[in-house]
Amino acid sequence: MGPSIYAIPLSGSSTMPRQLLTVDERRKLALIASIRRFSPGEFLFHEGEPATVIFNIIAGVAKSVSSLEDGRQAVVAFFFSHDLVGMFEASRYAQSTQAVTALTAYCLPIDALERMLRHDPNLQLHFLCKVSHELRAAQHQAIALGRYGALQKIGLFLDFLDRHPDMHTDDDDRITIPMDRADIADHVGLTIESVSRMLQQLHRTGVIQLDGRHRFRIINRCALNRLISGAMATDATLDAFIPEHNHSNGHTS
Repeated sequence: MGPSIYAIPLSGSSTMPRQLLTVDERRKLALIASIRRFSPGEFLFHEGEPATVIFNIIAGVAKSVSSLEDGRQAVVAFFFSHDLVGMFEASRYAQSTQAVTALTAYCLPIDALERMLRHDPNLQLHFLCKVSHELRAAQHQAIALGRYGALQKIGLFLDFLDRHPDMHTDDDDRITIPMDRADIADHVGLTIESVSRMLQQLHRTGVIQLDGRHRFRIINRCALNRLISGAMATDATLDAFIPEHNHSNGHTS
């Protein structure tokens, strides 16, 4: 069909992301696009390289990483199907982007895309909607991660995965965690040990059920909502909130 962009529209009352592109717009974009496939761990592009294409993910998960002054790397964002990847400034990519899983994406040459956008105001508006959607999400996350404790950060990240349909399996309510603990730690600003400890805390108190290292179920949505809304700021208040029978429900990692 062609490239696909999901976002919350700038106008109207809808608060749910939806397909912004018309069938005709997707066909036009397909005429300038090519398809590329990446293996897990393969880079789509590196920070500082000349920006030549923007990627529109068809399937898979990618991460953008930025180099810090102390030599470490921060995972700036994760990208899923329908997302656009390739932020640049001064004609060079602002961050490196790497495939987390096997990844398939449309490649949209920037020069051809720019010409198309200059002659199609509606298509230009749809790309603006997507950029605005991502900016709002990034601002919300930055505020939350800046003021949340370790347990709340992990709760917020699990809720983030739950909101992506691609992370749900077809046959049950399990949610996939496609990235490893190190990526999660670099994204939320914790150590790997803290990430593992917070996941076990949520599992032990019956908020979630861990199914190996890459799957989980949300067992107590009410508790998770209270956690990420800031109602429970410490491990102690979380333990106090969970009904006593949840502490002996037999869940194991």
